[in-house]
This record gives sequence, structure tokens and C-alpha cells, in this order.
Amino acid sequence: MRIRLLRSTSRLNSNPYSSLPPSASSPPHPLPPLCMKKLKQTHARLIRDGGVGDTLTAGKLLADVVAFGPSNLGYARAIFSSIKPPLNTFIWNSMIRGLAHGSSPADAVALYNKMLAEGYSPNNYTFPFVLTACANLVDAAATPGLGLAVHGTLLRRGFEDFDPYIQTALVNFYANSGSIDTARHLFDRCRRRDVALWNALIRGYAQSCRFSEAVQVFRRMQDDSDRIRGDEITTLSVVSACAHLGALDLGRWIHSYIGKNQMRLTVNLGTALINMYAKCGEIEAAFSMFDEMPHKDVRTWSVMIGGLAIHGHAREALLLFTEMKTMGVTPDSVTFTGVLSACSHAGLVREGLRILEEMKTIHGVSPTIEHYGCAVDLLGRAGRLEKALELIKGIPMDLDVVLWGALLIACRAHRNLEMGEMAAKEMLQLDPQNAGALVFLSNAYASVGRWDKVEETRETMKERRIQKPPGSSSVEVGGIVHEFTSGDPSHPEMNQIYAMLDEISRLRSAQEPRHVAGAVSFDMDEEDKEQCLAQHSEKLALAFGLLKTRPGTTVRIIKNLRICEDCHSVMKLASEAFGRTVIVRDRARFHHFRRGSCSCGDYW
Repeated sequence: MRIRLLRSTSRLNSNPYSSLPPSASSPPHPLPPLCMKKLKQTHARLIRDGGVGDTLTAGKLLADVVAFGPSNLGYARAIFSSIKPPLNTFIWNSMIRGLAHGSSPADAVALYNKMLAEGYSPNNYTFPFVLTACANLVDAAATPGLGLAVHGTLLRRGFEDFDPYIQTALVNFYANSGSIDTARHLFDRCRRRDVALWNALIRGYAQSCRFSEAVQVFRRMQDDSDRIRGDEITTLSVVSACAHLGALDLGRWIHSYIGKNQMRLTVNLGTALINMYAKCGEIEAAFSMFDEMPHKDVRTWSVMIGGLAIHGHAREALLLFTEMKTMGVTPDSVTFTGVLSACSHAGLVREGLRILEEMKTIHGVSPTIEHYGCAVDLLGRAGRLEKALELIKGIPMDLDVVLWGALLIACRAHRNLEMGEMAAKEMLQLDPQNAGALVFLSNAYASVGRWDKVEETRETMKERRIQKPPGSSSVEVGGIVHEFTSGDPSHPEMNQIYAMLDEISRLRSAQEPRHVAGAVSFDMDEEDKEQCLAQHSEKLALAFGLLKTRPGTTVRIIKNLRICEDCHSVMKLASEAFGRTVIVRDRARFHHFRRGSCSCGDYW
């Protein structure tokens, strides 16, 4: 993969200042940027001439300051405090609006309550700002009571069905609060739907990890709303959903949609597209997108480095990291996570440990528990389990389940039962409901014939009502994502799928007459083990992809768990036997299977 230096030039955009502020009866919208120096000169002139004492003039000044964004809230507060009562609703609304989008949205709710306490009546433009504040609260999902109270107030005042801005704010609030089904119910009741309303629902589904429904709503938006075009918020949400689903065809269509609608390719949108292509298995397309972007921020570089890492291009990721620093872009915590991950997947132990050390000493970035987790994974994959355990014991912060989980995975790969048992017990101390630790213990005990311990572990799982999370895999065919769950026979074409799996099994038996079903260690005979393995979700997705796509085309599979050894072996076989490229994204990385081998080099 070719990496060349990119040089970008900054462009300064200037827009003329419109002196006409939004009126109290107009919908909220941001004003064009304006030189704050000029605005402060205007303020000084008003003070000198006595014009600032006029409520309408002071209100317009306040609205202009608020329009500049959260960085000027201190100045806006000073103006608000200097306005002599009685205040009009427009002034209250302007200040609430500014606080709602600031770092302390709770202040907006407090000001709204003060407005009511002092006898002022909110109007239909007050409620969208207050609901925005409620949606922006850090604990909005945990404590939705404030938003519910505001909803109750606007119901009593007859505003719920009165104004499209209120309806959009309600949908947005419930979506942000984790009540996406309530948001959908309110959306379905709305007669007038603009792009902001559609965006609130699409983004809500994406934030709730219901990515398929986010895509479905977007498709419905295209079908039902000929006059409404998506904007940057729409495309960001849908591109994010495509990245999680591995829906490459739809992602490509969205990329084309951006061009056809002459949308400006912002840094945010370009970065999202890079992430989408990388997570859909098209790392070359991701890098081409990166290469063409004239402006990049630290997130853009970090996403590209992380994409190279999960595809196993460790050297390219490290080269890009070096180029990033050469270009004067300061790496952040996310950047280092990607770099350490790249080292881990390639077994670059020395480089990874050096980068972990240089994070703080050279770059001034304090390692987080996530970075230490990458280092433990790096050492564990390389078989240096004692060194990994030593690193864990020396970490100067509270340990978490993910950190011990990285060691546990390494112990399983290198069959170190003693240390794995210790790591699993540490995980259960932190999270007694952790299914992964208990499943490891059960399988590990079974592998050495300690059936009394197996039974004890299974009883613990039953008592705590813990079930192993089911494996699921998806494959995109004709722009539609088909999802399979291990052992689920509900797909309408399951007979054909099993026939294809039988063909793969026949080919495998001819090639590997004595392959062992080692990925399942429970107390069952070999025939039962093979039947269990044959129903793994990635095998079902593979069979369906082979059946439904043209010969020679790539099959892309997205899996929620790590791929097992048996399925990894089957993917290699299928890539050779059917002359296909098979790309599997599991929980840890990408595997590109071509001509009977995998890009990971069997190191995962």
C-alpha cells in the first residue's frame, strides 16, 4: 500500500455579518460568523449612547452573542444579567438556547425554571431549547425525569401538536434518552416531516445500536420524501450504521449520494466514510478516500491508522503514524490505541512497548486502561504471558474486566490453564455475571477431563442465569444485510444453506480426513461436536454468500465474536475450493482469506 505525504493549505472563509437578529416569532437558526471584536465595539457604542438600556436592543445583542456558540457564554451571561426587568420571552429564549448547547445544559433547565418562577410564560420556541438541554444532559438516559416534566408542561399548554420544532425536539429528546420506541411513536404521529425530524429518528436508532432500523428509516425517507434531501447529519448517521453492519453496497451508494447532491465533503463526513470503508473490508478504498481529503484532523489520521491496524497492515499504520507527526498533527489517546493495536496484530512487541513508554514521556498522553489492555494483548499474543501478568500487576489504576479478558484470551490461545483460571476468577470478582470467564473455565476444565469442575461451573451459570452470548454473523447480498445466529434454522433458505455446508464438509473431509473439532470442549462425542461447529453463524453466512453471489465475487462477513479455529480453517478451504475472496470481520480484526490462506498468517 502506497503512502505519500500530503500537504494541505488552510482557507479562511469570511461571511458578512447580518445585523438582523432572529425575531421572537422566528424559528431558531444559527447566524453567520461575525467578528467578535466588531460586536463588542457595537456593545460599547450602545453603552456610551444609552441604547443598551432598551430591552429590544439588549435582546438583539444577546441573541447575536449567543449565536457565536458556547465559547461566548460568559459574555452572554454578563449581558443577560445587565438587562433590567421586565424581560421579554425572546431574551429568556436566547439565553436558554445558548446554555442548552453549552457545556452545562443543566443551567438551561435551571434558567427555564427561574423563568417560570418569575411569572414569565414560555412560548413555542422555548420548549425546543429546553428539550435540547434535557437531551444533552450527560445522564439523560439514566434520569429522563426533567424531559418528561417539560413534555408534561407543553401537553398541558397545548403545544405538543402545535409546532414542528417542538415535535422534532421531542423525538430527539426521547431518542437521546434511550427511549427510541417512544421517539418512533411520536415520529409516526407527525404529519409534517422535515429533514431535522428524520435526522432525529435516524440518529436515535444509530445511537441505540439499532443500525438496521436506522438504515430502514433512511430508505423510507428516500421513498416517502421526494422533496427532502438528506444533509450532513443524515449521512453521518447512515454511514455510521453501514460501518457497524458492514453494509458496503449501501455505504457506496451514500458516498455517491453525497456527490450527486453536491454536499460539501467536510472533515467529519470524510472521516466517517474512511471509517465505513475500513470497517466494511475495503481498506484500499478507505486509504484512497484518506489520500484525497485536502483537510484532515487528528480523528481522520486516527481512523485511518486504526483501519490499517485491524486489517493487519501494521507497518503501514506505523508509517502513517510517523507521517502524521511529520505533518505537525499531535496524536491523541485514540491514535495510540490504533498504533498499539497494529503492533499487537503483527506481533511487534518491541515497537509496541516502546510506543507505550513514549506516550507520556514524549507526547504527553497518559496511558489509559485501554492502552494497557492493548499492551497486554500484544504480549499475550506473542506468548509472553508472564510478562503480560507482570505488566498488569504494575498498572497504576484500577483494573477492569477488559484487561483481564485480554490475558484470558491469550491463556486460551496458548493453553495456559493455570494462569487462565486465575484471570477468569479475577474477571468474576469484578463482574460475577461475566459469561466469557465462566465459559472459558468450563471449556478449559473439559479440555483436561475435570468434569466435576465443568459441572460446578455450569451450575454456577444456571444459578446466576448466565448464558453465553449467541454468535451472530451478517452478510450483505444485493444491498440487503442478512443476519444469521448460530444454530438458528429460521432462515427461509436454510435447506439450501445446509446443502452448501454439506458440500464444504465433503471437500474438507477429502482434504483433512482427520481434522479434530477442537473448538468445542464440552463433554460430547466427536459427531456432536462437529454438528455444533457446523452451525456456527459465520459458516451459515459463508454458505449463503456462496449461494447468492456471482462466482468470483468477494463474500464479506461481519461477526460479533472472535472467529474460532474451526471456522477459520473452513474459510481458508472455501477461498481455495470456490476461488473466492472471503473477508471476515470478527470482534478483534479482519481476516482476508485468499487461495487457501489468511492475511493474519494464523496469528490472531
